[in-house]
Amino acid sequence: MDTARRDALLQITLVSGFAPRPTRLALKHLGSPEAVLDAGPERLAHAAGITANRARRIRAKLDELADGKRLAHERELIQRHRVHLLEIDDPQYPRLLKLTEDPPPLLYVRGQLRDEDALSLALVGARRCSAYGREQADRFAAACAQAGLTVVSGGAYGIDAAAHRAALRLGGRTIAVLGSGLAEPYPADNIELFDEIAEDEGARGAVISELPMTAPPTAQSFPSRNRIISGLSLGVLVIEAALRSGALITARLAAEEHNREVMAVPGRVDTGHAAGCHKMIREGWARLVTHFGDVTDALEESGTLLKADLQPQQGNTAAAGSGRGAGDDGQEAPLFAAQTLTPSQQRIVALLEKPLSLDEIAASSGLIVPQVQADLTMLQVRGLIAQTRGRFHRRNGGDGKYR
Repeated sequence: MDTARRDALLQITLVSGFAPRPTRLALKHLGSPEAVLDAGPERLAHAAGITANRARRIRAKLDELADGKRLAHERELIQRHRVHLLEIDDPQYPRLLKLTEDPPPLLYVRGQLRDEDALSLALVGARRCSAYGREQADRFAAACAQAGLTVVSGGAYGIDAAAHRAALRLGGRTIAVLGSGLAEPYPADNIELFDEIAEDEGARGAVISELPMTAPPTAQSFPSRNRIISGLSLGVLVIEAALRSGALITARLAAEEHNREVMAVPGRVDTGHAAGCHKMIREGWARLVTHFGDVTDALEESGTLLKADLQPQQGNTAAAGSGRGAGDDGQEAPLFAAQTLTPSQQRIVALLEKPLSLDEIAASSGLIVPQVQADLTMLQVRGLIAQTRGRFHRRNGGDGKYR
């Protein structure tokens, strides 16, 4: 992103009344952030699809930023906290999030977002959770990390923090989506956790926000944050949520707007900690899960999201919304190109010229069984292999070519 464009987009982001959807509409109709900054109230109202009164208020706030002092302070904070910006048209912008109806026009990122993070699971739940809920968050997040799934959550107390910590402990990747600015992250007690996630130049994950650097948490910022958590993830797993819970907002967004797989872990029936989870399961819009195999089964079914809507990693030849991903030769593309597989995953795929059992794969590859199990899980979620009657085989025509 060039400096002028970045600064213009930052100024737009600093205006609190300029929500993501109107911002995107204005950018689309006017062509650039600079054009949005120059637009008068009437043109702004028409381009952003907002009322004339709201456009006048936004125009006044943009004019207040014209001296550049607040912009300069924002740039200084971005540099001091080692944050980088991702515009929605940036190639590194999360592809699943971009497909949602309301993606943030600009993301503030500490650490790094990587292509592999498209294989992710959101783990959300109560801030005031029980010891059982914390144990289950730890259990499922650890399994995600071992299988190569990125754990996405909201950085809050309780279930969120337990999920992030378990992923880090097992050497996995995790993304914390905050409802505050990154210079003053909320909750403050989790600052050490956020630092750990973002350290080593993002090797372990990222802490992200759509809000300006010093934005405080508000009643509106958390529901808005929840749509990002859902949008980043292939599925959402709810662990301990009361009937009135922010985790249920995330789950509803995932199910009704983002077409994601929604799962819930049952809890104790003699407390209210998991009443929301039980309601989701009873109403039929969340799948009951009791172990990680249930999660991988669900994600394998919903993994067609990436095949159907995302462009292949190499090139830009797929048509979004066409119902399939296609390579240059018109053939169906797998979730990810072969280059994104680990060496052990490539070794396993190369062996599957014919269907093999788990034991046969382990014996032929020279890998230990736990490693083979983890790799098979990820290859199934990626849509590259399938399991039939206990034997694993390739899904893309059986020729092993990744188009």
